[in-house]
Amino acid sequence: MATTISIINNKGGVGKTTSTGIIAELMAYLGKRVLCIDLDQQSNLSMMLGCYTEDPEPVINGVEAPEKENITELFKGRYRTKEEVLPLIQHTQINGLDIIPSSKRHKNTQLNIEINKTGNNNIILKKALSTIKDDYDFILIDNAPASDILTVNSMFASNYVLTPVRVESFSYKGLKETLDSIAYIKEEHDLENANFLGAFITQAEINTNVYKDLRDNYEAELGTRFLKTPIRKDIKIAEIETLFEPILAYNADTNAVFDYGKLLLELNILDKKATKKLKESIGEE
Repeated sequence: MATTISIINNKGGVGKTTSTGIIAELMAYLGKRVLCIDLDQQSNLSMMLGCYTEDPEPVINGVEAPEKENITELFKGRYRTKEEVLPLIQHTQINGLDIIPSSKRHKNTQLNIEINKTGNNNIILKKALSTIKDDYDFILIDNAPASDILTVNSMFASNYVLTPVRVESFSYKGLKETLDSIAYIKEEHDLENANFLGAFITQAEINTNVYKDLRDNYEAELGTRFLKTPIRKDIKIAEIETLFEPILAYNADTNAVFDYGKLLLELNILDKKATKKLKESIGEE
């Protein structure tokens, strides 16, 4: 059964989508069956993995154009069977890595959820993913920078929460707000799952005083929940974010791949075989 991880930060621009995509790629490279869920209407993860489809114009030559189903339909239809969920899943160019993509019409999902006053709006995603959890080893959920009903759904469906941050005061403030939101949601709904895996720094310039000072602040705030592995600033990250390319296909020999590999080892969520392969691949064996 899949281990499900939500990548959450209430602040944008901290590397949630890039981190989700690269971690998913590395897991697939290690032979794991991985499913990504794009919960962000910006759809950047769907674009990065080559599975974004523009919503068609409502009417073409008098005929209503068909829409390709995605995460929007999962929530709108409150899918609860495997037969309903499977058509949403798209295979990516990466062997072993699938995605349920998003699109611009996903912006209406919250309204569609709120209209329904009869069901439990917090467990829509959990119910849907429960039908396919045996088909994957890991499910990674990329969340929009918000604390809303979609984030609540993501947490209800997850075993763990992982939070990328940047070395800046605004990101530090955003982390505190995110942790408060996670704690509130867990307490309010008596959630035993969605345990906090930790926070890690992205786009780090590790030799600067700013990095060292903020790193110390994060460590003082989080203690053992602050992950020691920083993701160094890397031009290749900016390039794949612009080109919407998977990192391993674009350039596997880069600091980002090494750093995310070390981060994945620090998370300690891989089995012994995958751990050994990853250590050998990044020269940590």
